[in-house]
Amino acid sequence: MTALSKEADGEPLKIMMTEINHLTKAHVEGRLNYAKIAALKLPIGSGAVESLVRQVVNLIMKGNGKFWLRERAEIILHARCQWTAGNWQTFSDSILTALINPG
Repeated sequence: MTALSKEADGEPLKIMMTEINHLTKAHVEGRLNYAKIAALKLPIGSGAVESLVRQVVNLIMKGNGKFWLRERAEIILHARCQWTAGNWQTFSDSILTALINPG
């Protein structure tokens, strides 16, 4: 990608640099060490992510007669992700605290 980015300019270069920076950061943080992940027997396939998307997003957000405005859908999706991750109490406390003490 770095070699290809030398031939790009404008918007394509901006997009490529965003991806290069993302991958570089992931590498530095050790998130691309597949040998270590395999040794820990952690999943590296997309199946777990696709299953979670089905459970968290599709079953809640999609269906006959459901229509969401983008802004509302993002709020509901964020809340659903917090619930699924087991962070509901912290999430709801932060909302209540923000409403009580704005700013």
